[in-house]
Amino acid sequence: MNLSIPDFEDSIVKLDSEKAIAICEDLLNSSDRQQLFNAIERALDIVGEKYEAGEYFLSELIMAGEVVKEVLSLMNAKGLAERHRAAGTVVLATVKGDIHDIGKNIVSMVLRSSGFEIIDLGTDVAAEDVANSVKEKKADILGLSALLTTSLPEFGRVLNLLRDEDRADKVKTIGGGAAVDEKVLRYGVDAWAKTAVQGVRICKAWAMESRTP
Repeated sequence: MNLSIPDFEDSIVKLDSEKAIAICEDLLNSSDRQQLFNAIERALDIVGEKYEAGEYFLSELIMAGEVVKEVLSLMNAKGLAERHRAAGTVVLATVKGDIHDIGKNIVSMVLRSSGFEIIDLGTDVAAEDVANSVKEKKADILGLSALLTTSLPEFGRVLNLLRDEDRADKVKTIGGGAAVDEKVLRYGVDAWAKTAVQGVRICKAWAMESRTP
């Protein structure tokens, strides 16, 4: 098979897992693994842009993540999935009182595919457990999710605990979910995102900033 990195990228954008895996297997013999990771990131960015433009929908976002998961599984089997440098450690949680997780799961899947170490605490997570995980894992980013407005005060509880532990200035925090808007900033989070795609973009921008001397 005489295909290139752009072909690999295009197969992910078109959600063609069979073709993506076949091309990846072929390119593993001739391309630097970082080129493959870069192609995966570019493809996911394009999928995100299509989602925001209304060309792709939630099902396509999930499918793109599954395609990438299969590709990374192949690379892992070949002993090549380890990155030169992790993009950062992200703790994710849906706060206490809320069990919704679709958006959080998409963020987790895309960030993991982009090289972040993900600590996903799940749903209905107590503020103390979130703060403890951030401290223990020395997280670079904390993502909190809520679909219910009644759960939003949990954001404040988490941030207060991080301040008590002297971690609030050491971790970037972002809120997301249907209940979240700019008002959530009053709890002390650094940013908010209405969609999973926006959240991923913000986290990747923070990672880039941290690498800048």
